[in-house]
Amino acid sequence: MKLKKLITYITLATLIMGCASSNSGKVVRVDPRKIQDTDANYGSEDLHIFVEKMVDSMLQSPVLNKKPKPYLALGDIKIGVGVDEHIDTVLIKNSIRTNLIKSSKVNFLDSRYLDKTKVITKDYELRGDVHSIKKNTTSTIDNFYALTLILTNIKSSAIVWTEEKEIRKLVEK
Repeated sequence: MKLKKLITYITLATLIMGCASSNSGKVVRVDPRKIQDTDANYGSEDLHIFVEKMVDSMLQSPVLNKKPKPYLALGDIKIGVGVDEHIDTVLIKNSIRTNLIKSSKVNFLDSRYLDKTKVITKDYELRGDVHSIKKNTTSTIDNFYALTLILTNIKSSAIVWTEEKEIRKLVEK
């Protein structure tokens, strides 16, 4: 009798734990590039919009259409004063680098594996910043985001390319 109760308790505990850990709603996979704004905050849609604009603009630049292919390095993308939410700048940099490498127009150096005896050096460094301005009234949420990138020639310090992409989201309350 005690064994039956023990088995019953273990079965009930397992069922309860299984129910507690499962999702409460139906899971649906969606295209990560499809714009599906759910609020006015920064999201994956904004990441894709920023990266697409920046990569397209860079690939149009004569700087990246040289032979031999230039070597690029990624500098910092800084979060500007006043940005009060998490914007993953590492993800922005990784996405830009991935798309540029796929274009076959540039090379990127990974300094962790650079042989110091070789004379390969970076030609350009890409850096930038993200800013946001938020206005909330009793009837509207207005969120503005701007990403600015700058490509600098390492030897001359000349800025050879720059681009800015702005995104504005309005939500009527």
